[in-house]
Amino acid sequence: MATTPNLVVAGDPSVAGKLRETGRFPAVFDVASAAELRTLSRSGRVGRPAAFMFAPGFIEDLPGAGVSVLANGLAGNGFTVLVHDHFKKRGDEFGSGVCVTGGRVRLSELLTMLGATRKPDGMTAAEPHAVHTAATPRGAGAAAAKPSMPDLRVAGAAAAKPSMPDLRVAGAAAAKPSMPDLRVAGAAAAKPSMPDLRVAGAATAEPSRPAASLAWPARRPVAAETPESAGRRGKVIAVTAAKGGVGKTSMAVNLAVYAARLLQAVDRAGTVALVDTNFQQADVGRYLSLDSPTILDVFQHPGALNPQALRGHMARIAEIDLYALLGPPDIVAADPAVINAKLYQRIIAALRDAFDFVFVDTPVAELYHTTFTELVLPEADAILVPVEPNRVTLEAAQAWLRAITLPQHSRDGRVDPRKLSLVLNRARGDVDCGPEDVMDLLSGWRLVGVIPDDEEWMQAVNEHRLVGMHVGSGLDETFREILQAVTGETAFGTATLDPPGNGRAHRWKKVLGLNRV
Repeated sequence: MATTPNLVVAGDPSVAGKLRETGRFPAVFDVASAAELRTLSRSGRVGRPAAFMFAPGFIEDLPGAGVSVLANGLAGNGFTVLVHDHFKKRGDEFGSGVCVTGGRVRLSELLTMLGATRKPDGMTAAEPHAVHTAATPRGAGAAAAKPSMPDLRVAGAAAAKPSMPDLRVAGAAAAKPSMPDLRVAGAAAAKPSMPDLRVAGAATAEPSRPAASLAWPARRPVAAETPESAGRRGKVIAVTAAKGGVGKTSMAVNLAVYAARLLQAVDRAGTVALVDTNFQQADVGRYLSLDSPTILDVFQHPGALNPQALRGHMARIAEIDLYALLGPPDIVAADPAVINAKLYQRIIAALRDAFDFVFVDTPVAELYHTTFTELVLPEADAILVPVEPNRVTLEAAQAWLRAITLPQHSRDGRVDPRKLSLVLNRARGDVDCGPEDVMDLLSGWRLVGVIPDDEEWMQAVNEHRLVGMHVGSGLDETFREILQAVTGETAFGTATLDPPGNGRAHRWKKVLGLNRV
């Protein structure tokens, strides 16, 4: 008699939940991304037999670990694999062993496809079934994986330890023993006639009850991919600081606004995003005078974690075509169990594929704050650090800069100091701490701009106006200089950054009205 398989649902927790409710599977695992699937595989908890479902919300966050590679490899190793036809429509090819589905199908038919037409041995209708996720420990009552179960590998992969299953990706370099990668075999054309899935919530249904059906949520219509967006790998620019009150958020917002305005002028509208990861404060929405949608909308719609769908869950300033992912609506909703670095990692991965530039406002960068160490340091391509003309805080900033570049403060190892750039904010000509002093006190760190202490800027902040929308010639040059320095983008102008020394300091003195050399 056939054994009911364990089930792995990749990319849609709502579908996973409904299939758990049927009680037909010994265990149901819910993973969001290729990285989580690798972790689950490595844990040895799935075993055989097993079935896999790939939904549109699945995040392909590992090189060479796309859905077609994974699905074909798993099917080639005898696993049951169902894939949403979204992946076929985008051009993925699947072998005859992969079931490609995308519309409505009865729950009884789906259970048949997954090999779950009867309750697992030893379970009665009254017994709860085991429920697991890749991120949580195995619960009591779950069916133990047999030590000898084969791993979730594909054709051509070398044998792994029975207790360390993995998913390998074709062409990938050999992984460290403690970090198996994903490897699978190539794919043929997919069968066009497979039944499809559409959600209509159902409890346990017998095969003879046709009313119950299941589906993955319909995807929002999105614009067709353009040659410019194909293969996009956007740059992430984080604005962070070791202390509050230095103008971090206003700088992040206005640089994003200014960048969006400049790129719109050169026919690159809609290529800039702004993300508020300071979820306990969530001030970006206040600066933009916007309050929805927020990150909670993304959390509540798993399919939103897709580059083509994500824009539909972001706020937008139509005048300059700037998209913004706002923080939670209030501090009560800022639950770190829900809104955290892990969620933002997934969002940033999707945004990289949807935008050319992603500006990130961060929490105060305390050395052991997980949003900083697990998101900002490893994920940002450039990190802007605003500092104020205060010798005490500059000395503290020097110690902080040294500390954050130590290997133990980033999950990916040592942070390259070249990722960090300083901006002297609220600079004044009547204090004994000008650009030259900053360069002396923070010797070895790159100073890329000076923003003067300006009454108009402060008034604009208080009135919820965006300085980046309309800037004077002096600030225009400063913004361009900062953006070009941290992005290398020629649309922001040609860099005129002189080597550290009198040339650059002279220009900045001019900005501050200190023309006397």
